[in-house]
Amino acid sequence: MSERINILIVDDEQINLKLLRGILKGFQLNILSAMSGEEALKIAARGDFALILLDVMMPGMDGFECAERLREKPETRSTPIIFVTAINKEQRHIFRGYELGAVDYLFKPVEPEVLRGKVRTFVELHRQRRSIETAATRLSTLVHKLEESRNALEESERRYRIVADYNYDWESWISPDDRTLYVSPACERISGYPPERFINDPGFMETIMHQDDIPLWRDFLSDEEHGDGGSIDFRIYNSNARMRWVNAVKRSVVDQDEHLGSRVSLRDVTERREMKERMEHQALHDPMTGLPNRVLCMERVNRARQRAKRHSMYFAVLLLDLDRFKVINETLGHVAGDKLLAEVADRLRGCVRDMDTVGRFGGDEFVLLVEEFHDHAHVKTVADKIISELQKPFMLGMDEVRSSASMGVVVSDGKCEDCSEDILHNAHIAMYAAKDAGKNQYTFFEDSMREKAVRTLTLEKDLRRALRDDEFILHYQPIINLESAEVTGFETLIRWEHPDRGLVSPGEFIPIAEDSGLIVEMGEWVLRKAAGVFTEWLKQCRSPEQVFFSVNISARQFREPSLVQMVDSVLAETGLPPKHLKLEITETVIMLDVMDSVRKLNALKDIGISLSVDDFGTGYSSMSYLQKFPVDQLKVDLSFVQRLDRDRDSVEIVRAIINLAHALKLSVVAEGIETQEQKNTLYSLHCDHGQGYLFSKPVPESDAREILLTPNALKL
Repeated sequence: MSERINILIVDDEQINLKLLRGILKGFQLNILSAMSGEEALKIAARGDFALILLDVMMPGMDGFECAERLREKPETRSTPIIFVTAINKEQRHIFRGYELGAVDYLFKPVEPEVLRGKVRTFVELHRQRRSIETAATRLSTLVHKLEESRNALEESERRYRIVADYNYDWESWISPDDRTLYVSPACERISGYPPERFINDPGFMETIMHQDDIPLWRDFLSDEEHGDGGSIDFRIYNSNARMRWVNAVKRSVVDQDEHLGSRVSLRDVTERREMKERMEHQALHDPMTGLPNRVLCMERVNRARQRAKRHSMYFAVLLLDLDRFKVINETLGHVAGDKLLAEVADRLRGCVRDMDTVGRFGGDEFVLLVEEFHDHAHVKTVADKIISELQKPFMLGMDEVRSSASMGVVVSDGKCEDCSEDILHNAHIAMYAAKDAGKNQYTFFEDSMREKAVRTLTLEKDLRRALRDDEFILHYQPIINLESAEVTGFETLIRWEHPDRGLVSPGEFIPIAEDSGLIVEMGEWVLRKAAGVFTEWLKQCRSPEQVFFSVNISARQFREPSLVQMVDSVLAETGLPPKHLKLEITETVIMLDVMDSVRKLNALKDIGISLSVDDFGTGYSSMSYLQKFPVDQLKVDLSFVQRLDRDRDSVEIVRAIINLAHALKLSVVAEGIETQEQKNTLYSLHCDHGQGYLFSKPVPESDAREILLTPNALKL
């Protein structure tokens, strides 16, 4: 027949209509579409359709109601309906459609071959029906033969559905007495065995099934709870002995109220299961090291708490952080850093038992869960082993790298009120205590540490308020020319007048400001305030040309991309000539990233300011690097200066620093001078400048101004 066959597609999404049309493009069908149940009823009533593809979830009239309405109308009562839906097939309610006369379901995203196979079957069936109806018209006189043809056609349609001859899924028809009446050819594609094996041997399915899944299969076939729409996943071994996951859906076969058994549809879902398992693994494991991530670790800690409480045993959480990972990562690159983390993970696995857990929380932070021990000595042995293992050198390509770790340890018997998050928080507190104590060690958590952490948090909150409420003041310590005994400059130092505690030591609040990032805002405030003050002093100074003031730049502040712009902006706003400003940056900070430091220091020099390397001699710079830095001054650390009068080695170290600086045409400042003997030694070593309590302690703004403007204000 040359006349095109009609099919109707119903979906409220235009893109789904286009997709289904595209899949069926080569069938030469007359494809009509509707975007609602109401529209579908109108169109279906006007035409002769071989098949209706009906979406379930639609606004207004859904697919189920639409199917029920179609079955009520004589012209569409027998039109085959296939539901096309995104609803999870494991939800039992979706099989309500079968009660409405639907012949099958297709699940989004639709597999093109499956759709084409099913449509091809119904189109051919429709053509046959049309042919019979045409013959019936021509043979109108032979009414009894027409009735026989019609009955045969209806019987053919019923059997068509009963044997489920849609050839993509593995279809089986099982009788009420458990005989296999029909198995579709698709079983061979999935299992590797022909239909005859299953028909001739009803127990053959169980012989290829995973032993653990046989009880599940038997319950599925016999249990009424797995009635229409019931679904299970189970494992079989195909003819090549490869394990495959199969999904089975069961529904009853009924013909004119007669129960004829069950139809079981099976589909290979191996790829779906494997993808699900991979996604679950990825959700609970660190992708780089394969270790459990924070979510899985916290779950295991919670289970460990319950077991420890139940069995009167201990468990321990060890949280460690690599001490020099940032330096290694920035020096050797992220690839080397990743290799280091992977090697650390392997070493940590070797430090614990199989029953214990090693996890990674991200960055260079790892956690270990040690379970089921009765003596604290056990966890101490584990911690000692970890510290020892991480001290051994790591080979990252051609580079030998040494690292270490700081570790916090929490031991619990599960009876305390602390939840898993509290235990981890305590481990963090203990780990930071280990870092503060000098790193490369472990510290057991004590309640006093939590109290200290609370004080630190309170102090950080107070610092934020202090910045807002202008509670900081500046003190200035004179810097003296050791040859002329003249005041040549001042080091600017911040002080905090706490409204309740009075003057707070910088040693207490500066580290907190550094860790929290407040040091950036604080450092800008110091520079802006001091620049404004010094600008006014210079206007009153008799010979201001050689006078400068210095400001310390913290590690966090030096890493700020906007540092150069900020300094330039402050000078412009305050009117301070750049030559009177000296920035002090510690040796360790500028060595963290040499190339970035050179770039940033050159940019600062271009503004016209001076640069000083603070705490020189305590870091690890070399002559080759020092020559690259555009600095003007080296500042000898006070630890060397204060030992000059009792340690000959310190004298030689200071002599070497001074000679090195002068060879590079740099001036030298010695800080921390407290005795006349120290001053005399430095003078004899040709040190240029000095500061310390021998001359003056840091003083408030008014006193510093008097020292600068009054000749011989300091009695030297």
